[in-house]
Amino acid sequence: MEKTTDKSRAMGTDSIGRLMLRFSIPAIVGMVANALYNIVDRLFVGQTVGASGIGAISVVFPFTIMVIAYGLLIGVGAGSYISMSLGEKRRARAEKGMGNAILLIAGGGIVLTLVGFFFAEPILRLSGSGDTLLPMAMEYMGYIVWGVFFSNLAFGLNYFIRAEGNPRYAMFTLIIGAGANVALDAWFILVLDMGVAGAAIATLISQVISASWAVAYYVRRMGALRFRLKNLNLEWRVVKRILAVGSAPALTEISFTYVLIVFNRTLRLYGGDLAISAMGIFFSLDSLFFLPVLGLAGGVQPIISYNYGAKNYDRVIRSVLAAIKIGALFFTMSFTLVMLVPGHMIRLFSPDNPELLAMGARGMRLAYCGIILASVSLVASHTFQAIGKARIGIFLTLSRHFFFILLPLFILPPILGIDGVWLSMPLSDLGGAMAGSWFLRREFREMRSCEALLRISLDGGCGAPAD
Repeated sequence: MEKTTDKSRAMGTDSIGRLMLRFSIPAIVGMVANALYNIVDRLFVGQTVGASGIGAISVVFPFTIMVIAYGLLIGVGAGSYISMSLGEKRRARAEKGMGNAILLIAGGGIVLTLVGFFFAEPILRLSGSGDTLLPMAMEYMGYIVWGVFFSNLAFGLNYFIRAEGNPRYAMFTLIIGAGANVALDAWFILVLDMGVAGAAIATLISQVISASWAVAYYVRRMGALRFRLKNLNLEWRVVKRILAVGSAPALTEISFTYVLIVFNRTLRLYGGDLAISAMGIFFSLDSLFFLPVLGLAGGVQPIISYNYGAKNYDRVIRSVLAAIKIGALFFTMSFTLVMLVPGHMIRLFSPDNPELLAMGARGMRLAYCGIILASVSLVASHTFQAIGKARIGIFLTLSRHFFFILLPLFILPPILGIDGVWLSMPLSDLGGAMAGSWFLRREFREMRSCEALLRISLDGGCGAPAD
């Protein structure tokens, strides 16, 4: 326990670069590993079933994103609560936050499972499924819903483990599940020829394995925090803080779900089921390029939260700026790859469909025109989550997804056809970067003023929000 406590304290003393390597690399690996669930399913299904199989999984994806949104709501919110509590040397409060979060994970998992089970067909039709894709989509979703609880448990515990200073173990929680999914996909799809059902069963089993690994961390008492029965009761002041901070990333995913639905329905109108399959391949590849930066932003959150709680504002600012620069570098490499060889990447999913290849390659190039700018909005949103200013994080999230992307998505396709769908993405990146940079500059000015005051008076007037 003392070793883990020392790791938590290191967030306030070690160099920013060393801390970012220790926290962000496991988070990046973990994010990519988590994305592999859906990517690998589409890879194997695309190679065996074809474009229709990719389309079927694509119309289930909005429901999957809703599940992830709930996991982020609790995981990010409780993770920030735990990190800030440890930064303030209040371990009992951190354990109270973890206990409340476990109950929220269990309750939400049950509700989402029941919704997915009883309302599968209307959900899939709303998500853009027609009669052709519906049977396979129903088959896939029929298995996926039973893994909701295990997915959210693994996701939530992963954030708790990382928040108390053990990102490496958190990383392996996701890597083990993703590795199992690859092996099981190969077995169920390639060997047993089970198609989309095999992909879903492989995902379900992998989620159980990942959750079991995360639970073992606390059962074996490897961390600084303990599960205590007295903490397994909901307290509104704790729940409110968790939901307030976690609402920004959750709303990101929820708004993305709505955007996905609009994307699918618009694509079906202008390009049919083939266009939905092309977008499905794009989002699979986009996960590999986008999620590393999301993992970077998530990995730096505990550093920001701890130092904000400890009133080390200069370290907060340096952490944020470093994350933006590294994120922009990641996106520059992704941009270069997409512009040069999009066709080679699409062939991994569908090697024998030239129409799908042409549509997907053009779409990817259009969609990634402004991707480098996305680093600013992503890091900005996570920063305001980490310091407990959820309203700003929520505003940045909603403006990016509901204004900057939906407005062009409704205006451009009637004029430009399917190209208008793809072009809505770089416009969203530009608008999000402008909004994020404005709020960050304002926050940095306030932090520097607080730092100056703290040099004069140890009491200070700035810092983490009250309970």
